[in-house]
Amino acid sequence: MNGKKRIFLGLLSILILLMTLSIFFLFYMVRNRSSVLYNFLIGFIILSFSAITIVLILTVFGFLYVIYRGKNNEMLNKTLLLMIDELYPFLEILSGIFGVEKERIQQSFTNINNFLVSSRKGKYLPEELLILTPHCIQFNECKFKVTNDIDNCRRCGKCQVSDLIKLKEKYGIKVAIATGGTLARKAVMDIKPKAIIAIACERDLTSGILDVKKVPVYGIINIRPYGPCFNTKVNLDEVEKAIINFTNGG
Repeated sequence: MNGKKRIFLGLLSILILLMTLSIFFLFYMVRNRSSVLYNFLIGFIILSFSAITIVLILTVFGFLYVIYRGKNNEMLNKTLLLMIDELYPFLEILSGIFGVEKERIQQSFTNINNFLVSSRKGKYLPEELLILTPHCIQFNECKFKVTNDIDNCRRCGKCQVSDLIKLKEKYGIKVAIATGGTLARKAVMDIKPKAIIAIACERDLTSGILDVKKVPVYGIINIRPYGPCFNTKVNLDEVEKAIINFTNGG
């Protein structure tokens, strides 16, 4: 298990510890009060916290089972994907309390999501796959905007839009370039892909993965040699590997 996965699972373990300590504290509160109504309310909270803690523990064991045993159970896979989506907001708050950089928890979330998405048994037709990338991957001085139609690219080689077109032609997949989250969501609604390879910064990737509930999203964090949102790049080998994983090589 790599370091990025450990961050997410480490925060999840801390959450379990805090929940367990809360349960013991509530037990102490019950012992020192005689009011029936008070004890009933605290007892209900204890039961709720205990149920949540059990679910969290089972989630950790589920992750460890998939990671170390390499076993791919479709129901377990879907359950774990749902759990990381639901738990992320709480772990993000917890990471802030413990001084973990937001980008690190976002990277860890994306890494675990990608692991689960990649280990799914289902494969897709090439035309059911969408590569979605922000417009900052285009050379900033280019006069031929590709946000409405990627084929407007003149393939000058000054950015990687032409490389994405080559992958599009090689595998028969779809590629969309969006100027923001709203247009990215519109592209997904219009194209209706069954799987997505999303290229973006940590924040936008995390937001996009959480937004898209019913479609598996493999997130690739972009490369920012000139800073955010300006002439960004992507690891094309990773993009192609994700395509092959989703389509069995087209």
